[in-house]
Amino acid sequence: MHTKNIVFTADNNYMQHLAVTLISLLENNKSEMFKIFIFSSDITDANKEKIEQMVASYLCEIQYISFDTKIFEHINAGRYSIATYYRLLMPKYLDVDKLLYLDVDMVVHGSIQELYDTDIDNEYIAAVEDAWKNQIYRDLLGMSKNAKYFNAGVMVVNLKKWRDENLFDKFIEYEKSSKIDLESHDQDILNAIFDGSWKRLALKFNQYEKNPDLDKENLLKIFTKEELVQAQTQPVIIHYIGGRKPWHYRNEHLQKTLYWSYLRMTPYKNYKETDKTLRNIISKNTPQIIRNPKRYLKSLFNKKN
Repeated sequence: MHTKNIVFTADNNYMQHLAVTLISLLENNKSEMFKIFIFSSDITDANKEKIEQMVASYLCEIQYISFDTKIFEHINAGRYSIATYYRLLMPKYLDVDKLLYLDVDMVVHGSIQELYDTDIDNEYIAAVEDAWKNQIYRDLLGMSKNAKYFNAGVMVVNLKKWRDENLFDKFIEYEKSSKIDLESHDQDILNAIFDGSWKRLALKFNQYEKNPDLDKENLLKIFTKEELVQAQTQPVIIHYIGGRKPWHYRNEHLQKTLYWSYLRMTPYKNYKETDKTLRNIISKNTPQIIRNPKRYLKSLFNKKN
């Protein structure tokens, strides 16, 4: 049986969410063998032990990759964790030729066999196109005209090509020389360096749609109606993008309960929403037409179309 290489990056604060992503992967791919690489600089022994116990009955091996974080100390990641940059280290620390990278704010909801088997012999990666970065922003990144921008939350990676072309040094050089604030941080770096040279995946492999009614207009610019329906009804991976995550009380993602169902299978199952305050309870239960009439009317318009 062929072992599939999976990479996660996380800091200690995100181990609960890594556990959810990992258990969802294992539960939906029980016949697969996995080598799990976790890039982190501060995961405690206690959290490592929790993860080891959680995966003990599955066909997987876990390896933690530690490293010197000084190379990233000048970076201000804003509301994001600096851990998102750790995926840039993959060609420096791993000697495998192919891997699947996954963010840890997602759940796997089906077999990844088709995804992992994607032919990327002549590509840097395979990924799903992002619907939000317009041409103006792509120009600021220095990308070629008409070069497509991808979401880096799910990537099938040709790591041999990354090593052969010494991409780690190119990533760091680009970040240091950039004259704009990179709003999507290392995702912007990857897109600028690859400059459209990547393979397109179906949306079902990185279903990042937050609200079908509000997101429909943007998504239909790059995906067909059939692709949208497939991603909504048969998603392989659901990606909880945005600032409000399913572990937040005010999050209203349609697949929020799926996160919680997998959370109950982890050592972190007793987690309680820390933002469930009286103010947020009132706000969440106030009809949208009152708290955000513009958004409410837009959703009605999109439903009709």
